Amino acid sequence: MTLNTIVDALSATPATKADPDQLARASFLQWCLSLDSALDLRKEAGAAAARVEESDAETDALVAFQKLLVEASRPVSLSVRRRGRRRPARLQ
Repeated sequence: MTLNTIVDALSATPATKADPDQLARASFLQWCLSLDSALDLRKEAGAAAARVEESDAETDALVAFQKLLVEASRPVSLSVRRRGRRRPARLQ
């Protein structure tokens, strides 16, 4: 499913039909699965978020979809496990 099709579908969705976050997550998954595996997901998500922002529609589902795209475009920070406080070396 192309991004244009997803945006059109989310723009036409009435607010009372379903949970907008659920629609956004399902649309995001469809968008991810439609991408070529050789593409960089972060770059594609950033470009898609910019294209969604340009659209005139402002449904709750579309806003939630754009937030997911923005979140996917950010680098993942890896947590660093801290070691416990080191004990001073024992003198023997």
